[in-house]
Amino acid sequence: MSRTRVALLVVVILILLGILLPSIVRSRARSDRINCQNHLRDLGLLGVRHASTPGKGLPDKPRDELPPGTFLNPSLPIEQRMSWYVYTLNLLNEGPPSPDPEAPHRQPLGLDKLLKEIDPVTAWNSPSNQPLANYRLAAAICPAQVRTYPPGQPVPTNYIACGGIGLDTPAKSLSDAAELAGAYRFNSATPNSAFKDGLQHTAQIIETTANVGPWLQGGPSTIRGLDPTATPYLGIGRPFGGCHPGAAYVAFADGSVRFVKDTIEPAIFRAMWTLAGGESDFEAP
Repeated sequence: MSRTRVALLVVVILILLGILLPSIVRSRARSDRINCQNHLRDLGLLGVRHASTPGKGLPDKPRDELPPGTFLNPSLPIEQRMSWYVYTLNLLNEGPPSPDPEAPHRQPLGLDKLLKEIDPVTAWNSPSNQPLANYRLAAAICPAQVRTYPPGQPVPTNYIACGGIGLDTPAKSLSDAAELAGAYRFNSATPNSAFKDGLQHTAQIIETTANVGPWLQGGPSTIRGLDPTATPYLGIGRPFGGCHPGAAYVAFADGSVRFVKDTIEPAIFRAMWTLAGGESDFEAP
């Protein structure tokens, strides 16, 4: 092949790449957003509303409360306990009690075996629970942030439960946290009756790329309060968001999932983080 033809072929390839690559990137971004939204629905609409202890059956109907922010074990410090994700594992493994025939359940590979070996009275990183901690729980990871995780090490999560206003608020009871209380706390469940601003206005799970930690570990790894001074709250390098350009997915307590812009007014964002609320509207595309 002559040099001229080679040069023409290179030009054609470059032109095609210039046309196709942006389309491929946009398609991948759309796919990541759809799958991220599905993960948060699996957790916020189904998982926490069908909370159950591994080894026990799923409830027949959705619960009228959110589970505690840690797998309750008074003999262990908060950060040695297993996280609220444990309450969702039966649902993620088995699917909902009344499955949607148009959305067949795909059982996570290998999770069933690990659930049979879990030790609920020991720490999240005890030898008996280490295999579960090292398990790549797809529902806990934003698809836009998927990477290769070193074998034999705990796998992190991008989805954090919302613990109210103030970094120490998740450790408080509902009565002590008062108007700063969020959807979750370390030591107790949250009944629907506590949501004074309505389930649809209260954030329960949000994505983040900041200080990610193991999905099985209790404490700040999986539930956090909002530092009201850390504005802006969303975006790359900020406390929350950073998984998708310009906005972050948030699961609300009614199970809905919305794409909230990084430019949301701080006062509205803070209101979303409390059971008391005060704002019923927020910025979303």
